[in-house]
Amino acid sequence: MNVRTALLAALLTGVTAGAQSTTLPGSSLPGMTVPTPVPSTSVVLLDGQRLTVSVTFAPGSGDVPYPPAMPFSRTNPAYYPASGDAQGIHLSVQSTLNSAALVLRAHVVAVPGQPALPIDRIEYSVNGAPFVPSTALQVIALLPMTGAATYDIALRLRLEGDEPAGRSQAVLSWSVEAR
Repeated sequence: MNVRTALLAALLTGVTAGAQSTTLPGSSLPGMTVPTPVPSTSVVLLDGQRLTVSVTFAPGSGDVPYPPAMPFSRTNPAYYPASGDAQGIHLSVQSTLNSAALVLRAHVVAVPGQPALPIDRIEYSVNGAPFVPSTALQVIALLPMTGAATYDIALRLRLEGDEPAGRSQAVLSWSVEAR
Protein backbone atom coordinates (compact mmCIF):
# COMPACT_ATOMS: atom_id res chain seq x y z
CA MET A 1 0.00 0.00 0.00
CA ASN A 2 1.54 3.32 -0.98
CA VAL A 3 1.70 6.36 1.34
CA ARG A 4 -1.16 8.20 -0.40
CA THR A 5 -3.47 5.21 -0.08
CA ALA A 6 -2.46 4.64 3.56
CA LEU A 7 -3.16 8.27 4.48
CA LEU A 8 -6.50 8.18 2.68
CA ALA A 9 -7.42 4.99 4.54
CA ALA A 10 -6.51 6.50 7.90
CA LEU A 11 -8.39 9.74 7.26
CA LEU A 12 -11.55 8.22 5.80
CA THR A 13 -11.97 5.10 7.88
CA GLY A 14 -10.27 5.99 11.12
CA VAL A 15 -8.21 2.77 11.02
CA THR A 16 -4.46 2.43 10.87
CA ALA A 17 -2.72 1.82 7.57
CA GLY A 18 -1.92 -1.77 8.53
CA ALA A 19 -5.59 -2.74 8.96
CA GLN A 20 -6.69 -5.39 6.50
CA SER A 21 -10.26 -6.11 7.54
CA THR A 22 -13.37 -4.28 8.69
CA THR A 23 -16.21 -6.12 10.41
CA LEU A 24 -19.73 -4.82 11.02
CA PRO A 25 -21.55 -6.59 13.85
CA GLY A 26 -25.27 -7.33 13.53
CA SER A 27 -27.73 -5.75 15.93
CA SER A 28 -31.39 -5.92 16.86
CA LEU A 29 -32.72 -2.91 14.97
CA PRO A 30 -36.23 -3.35 13.52
CA GLY A 31 -36.39 -4.49 9.89
CA MET A 32 -36.95 -2.07 7.04
CA THR A 33 -39.41 -2.57 4.24
CA VAL A 34 -38.37 -4.71 1.29
CA PRO A 35 -37.27 -4.66 -1.52
CA THR A 36 -34.65 -1.89 -1.32
CA PRO A 37 -33.57 -0.75 2.14
CA VAL A 38 -31.78 2.55 2.59
CA PRO A 39 -28.09 1.95 3.25
CA SER A 40 -27.54 2.07 7.01
CA THR A 41 -23.76 1.66 7.06
CA SER A 42 -21.11 3.64 5.17
CA VAL A 43 -17.71 2.07 4.55
CA VAL A 44 -14.58 2.93 2.53
CA LEU A 45 -12.84 -0.06 0.93
CA LEU A 46 -9.26 0.24 -0.35
CA ASP A 47 -6.86 -2.13 -2.11
CA GLY A 48 -5.81 -4.94 0.21
CA GLN A 49 -8.79 -4.53 2.53
CA ARG A 50 -11.77 -6.80 2.94
CA LEU A 51 -15.17 -5.81 4.30
CA THR A 52 -16.71 -8.76 6.13
CA VAL A 53 -20.30 -8.60 7.32
CA SER A 54 -22.16 -11.19 9.36
CA VAL A 55 -25.73 -11.00 8.07
CA THR A 56 -28.71 -12.33 10.00
CA PHE A 57 -32.20 -12.84 8.62
CA ALA A 58 -35.00 -13.35 11.13
CA PRO A 59 -38.29 -13.53 9.18
CA GLY A 60 -41.15 -12.06 11.18
CA SER A 61 -38.99 -10.07 13.60
CA GLY A 62 -39.30 -6.79 11.66
CA ASP A 63 -41.99 -5.03 9.67
CA VAL A 64 -42.62 -7.93 7.28
CA PRO A 65 -44.78 -10.67 8.89
CA TYR A 66 -43.93 -14.36 8.80
CA PRO A 67 -45.43 -16.45 7.44
CA PRO A 68 -46.52 -14.19 4.60
CA ALA A 69 -50.26 -13.60 4.08
CA MET A 70 -50.12 -15.33 0.68
CA PRO A 71 -48.68 -18.83 0.10
CA PHE A 72 -45.06 -18.67 -1.06
CA SER A 73 -43.15 -20.95 -3.40
CA ARG A 74 -40.37 -20.96 -6.00
CA THR A 75 -42.62 -19.05 -8.42
CA ASN A 76 -44.07 -16.78 -5.71
CA PRO A 77 -41.27 -16.21 -3.15
CA ALA A 78 -41.45 -14.17 0.04
CA TYR A 79 -38.75 -11.56 0.76
CA TYR A 80 -37.30 -10.46 4.09
CA PRO A 81 -34.72 -7.76 4.88
CA ALA A 82 -31.51 -8.41 6.79
CA SER A 83 -31.55 -7.63 10.50
CA GLY A 84 -29.52 -4.84 12.06
CA ASP A 85 -26.78 -2.78 10.44
CA ALA A 86 -26.41 -5.05 7.38
CA GLN A 87 -29.74 -3.99 5.83
CA GLY A 88 -27.88 -1.77 3.43
CA ILE A 89 -24.28 -0.75 2.86
CA HIS A 90 -22.98 2.44 1.26
CA LEU A 91 -19.60 1.28 -0.04
CA SER A 92 -17.03 3.75 -1.40
CA VAL A 93 -14.24 1.96 -3.25
CA GLN A 94 -10.78 3.38 -4.05
CA SER A 95 -8.25 1.37 -6.03
CA THR A 96 -4.82 2.03 -7.51
CA LEU A 97 -5.02 -1.14 -9.64
CA ASN A 98 -5.05 -0.59 -13.41
CA SER A 99 -8.13 -2.75 -13.81
CA ALA A 100 -10.13 -3.79 -10.74
CA ALA A 101 -13.37 -5.48 -9.76
CA LEU A 102 -15.50 -5.55 -6.63
CA VAL A 103 -15.76 -9.21 -5.62
CA LEU A 104 -18.31 -10.79 -3.26
CA ARG A 105 -17.67 -14.01 -1.36
CA ALA A 106 -20.69 -15.51 0.40
CA HIS A 107 -20.81 -18.33 2.94
CA VAL A 108 -23.90 -19.61 4.77
CA VAL A 109 -23.48 -20.30 8.48
CA ALA A 110 -25.35 -23.54 9.13
CA VAL A 111 -27.35 -24.05 12.33
CA PRO A 112 -26.30 -27.34 14.01
CA GLY A 113 -28.80 -30.09 13.25
CA GLN A 114 -30.46 -28.22 10.36
CA PRO A 115 -29.78 -28.28 6.63
CA ALA A 116 -27.91 -25.21 5.41
CA LEU A 117 -29.81 -22.44 3.66
CA PRO A 118 -29.02 -22.45 -0.08
CA ILE A 119 -26.64 -19.51 -0.73
CA ASP A 120 -28.72 -18.29 -3.68
CA ARG A 121 -31.55 -17.40 -1.26
CA ILE A 122 -29.50 -14.40 -0.12
CA GLU A 123 -29.88 -11.71 -2.75
CA TYR A 124 -28.21 -8.35 -3.26
CA SER A 125 -28.94 -5.24 -5.29
CA VAL A 126 -26.27 -2.75 -6.38
CA ASN A 127 -27.33 0.89 -6.84
CA GLY A 128 -31.02 0.02 -7.12
CA ALA A 129 -30.59 -2.57 -9.90
CA PRO A 130 -32.73 -5.73 -9.75
CA PHE A 131 -31.81 -8.17 -6.98
CA VAL A 132 -29.38 -10.97 -7.92
CA PRO A 133 -28.97 -14.32 -6.11
CA SER A 134 -25.61 -14.75 -4.34
CA THR A 135 -23.10 -17.43 -5.19
CA ALA A 136 -20.00 -18.50 -3.27
CA LEU A 137 -17.77 -16.20 -5.38
CA GLN A 138 -18.77 -13.57 -7.89
CA VAL A 139 -17.80 -10.24 -9.42
CA ILE A 140 -20.52 -7.73 -8.61
CA ALA A 141 -19.05 -4.63 -10.27
CA LEU A 142 -16.15 -3.55 -12.47
CA LEU A 143 -14.48 -0.40 -11.21
CA PRO A 144 -14.17 2.49 -13.65
CA MET A 145 -10.70 3.41 -14.96
CA THR A 146 -10.46 6.15 -12.31
CA GLY A 147 -10.40 3.42 -9.65
CA ALA A 148 -13.07 5.17 -7.58
CA ALA A 149 -16.74 4.25 -7.31
CA THR A 150 -19.60 4.25 -4.82
CA TYR A 151 -22.07 1.42 -4.48
CA ASP A 152 -25.29 1.21 -2.48
CA ILE A 153 -25.76 -2.47 -1.70
CA ALA A 154 -29.10 -3.77 -0.39
CA LEU A 155 -29.55 -7.30 0.97
CA ARG A 156 -32.60 -9.51 1.33
CA LEU A 157 -33.60 -13.12 1.95
CA ARG A 158 -35.76 -14.96 -0.62
CA LEU A 159 -37.90 -17.73 0.87
CA GLU A 160 -39.50 -20.37 -1.34
CA GLY A 161 -40.99 -22.60 1.38
CA ASP A 162 -38.45 -25.45 1.29
CA GLU A 163 -35.72 -23.88 3.43
CA PRO A 164 -35.06 -24.52 7.13
CA ALA A 165 -37.33 -22.53 9.43
CA GLY A 166 -36.09 -19.83 11.78
CA ARG A 167 -33.15 -17.49 11.77
CA SER A 168 -30.61 -17.68 8.92
CA GLN A 169 -27.08 -16.32 8.93
CA ALA A 170 -24.38 -15.77 6.34
CA VAL A 171 -20.95 -14.17 6.15
CA LEU A 172 -20.48 -11.85 3.17
CA SER A 173 -17.07 -10.43 2.23
CA TRP A 174 -16.34 -7.75 -0.34
CA SER A 175 -12.85 -7.02 -1.68
CA VAL A 176 -11.22 -5.12 -4.55
CA GLU A 177 -9.25 -7.45 -6.79
CA ALA A 178 -7.35 -7.20 -10.06
CA ARG A 179 -9.29 -8.45 -13.04
